[in-house]
Amino acid sequence: MKSLKRSSSAPLMVVATCLSLSAPGALAQAADSPLKFDGAVRIRAEHLSWNPDRKGTLEFDTVRLGYTYDDGRFISSGRERYYHYSTRQTGANEGASLLMNEYLWAGLRFSDKSELHVGEDLVPFGSLRYASHNFFESMAYYAGYEDTFAFGLKYLRKDGGLSTMLAFFPSDGGHLLGATDNTRVLDGYDSLRFSNHLMKSYGRKERNTFVGRLAYEFELGGGKSEVGVSALNGELDTTNPTLSAGRRNAQTIHYAGEFGNFGVKLETIRYRNNFSGNGSANGNWWTACNNDCVIIGSYGFTNRLAAKGNIDIVSLSYKIPGSIGPFSNFRVYNDWSQLRKSAAGFQRSTQNVTGVEFGSGGWWIMLDFAYGKNQPYLSPVFGDALAAGRSSNASGRRFNASIGYYF
Repeated sequence: MKSLKRSSSAPLMVVATCLSLSAPGALAQAADSPLKFDGAVRIRAEHLSWNPDRKGTLEFDTVRLGYTYDDGRFISSGRERYYHYSTRQTGANEGASLLMNEYLWAGLRFSDKSELHVGEDLVPFGSLRYASHNFFESMAYYAGYEDTFAFGLKYLRKDGGLSTMLAFFPSDGGHLLGATDNTRVLDGYDSLRFSNHLMKSYGRKERNTFVGRLAYEFELGGGKSEVGVSALNGELDTTNPTLSAGRRNAQTIHYAGEFGNFGVKLETIRYRNNFSGNGSANGNWWTACNNDCVIIGSYGFTNRLAAKGNIDIVSLSYKIPGSIGPFSNFRVYNDWSQLRKSAAGFQRSTQNVTGVEFGSGGWWIMLDFAYGKNQPYLSPVFGDALAAGRSSNASGRRFNASIGYYF
């Protein structure tokens, strides 16, 4: 796909086009048609405590277009996203526009209702699809273990309350259908992706990853619960002669429950990136990661991540009955998570997001009040926050209002 041409009016043109498509009849879909289209247009207002250029700013967020196909036997789904970063967001003298694929797969549904998918698909690991409710997700997302997609095969089946998912991903998917008009202010084509993966352009890449997930649903205390375990194991190739290859593995236990209007999600993850040699600190700041950290990236940007660590997640929510004017479906939540790093001297990364979400018709609004410490998007520490971090001036506060129209 060709790169988008940069234009100061590009975001407004895309928004206007998608809003016109959402008008009655523009995306006419027969109720019994196996092919369905969906999309969203979002803007956001934000206030970053550590950035004087982003206090009370209103920014374009994304245009999202997708489809699903399901005729009972053949199934498929895909979604593409468009973003425009202003100079406030890039921190450079220029902005940037980018396209990136979220997922794209096709498959078969068998007579026992099990499914086989091939393509770029959700990695079946931990709480699905999210271990959180807020706009920023949890620390697991930034480490590549929440809301993560990769390219390969996935098999799903359900036997009563038992859900089984098995997958093999020979590739992390790369920047499939990804494009940008300005790589000068972004971190290269490899980071033009929706979910976080190791960056081959900075020395290492994921390949031949096996994932297994077992989860069991049951009734508890008048509500519904799910408890599950997941495991992941794969290879780490090196694309830099100063760095050694290796393997990665991760395990998690999760619990999710709904008791009337109250909801809870708990998860703990242990991950390890192990290398066969000592590596070398030669090269620039990024490739000097050696064996105690890796380079991970998404949305056009990259960060250093501790090679070994543990992630803990506690998410609580409550649905508020009733409506206020045209708005309803209120839910308040508090999502807390932390990354405990195994390397000596590495500072812990934490985030806590308290928020509320509600909607009216196709409109959906999320208001988040976030605190972060050594978190690259919620604190003044960028680049090294998920690795060594720092012990002082490492925390920040961020308000985010996400306003979207979904069709």
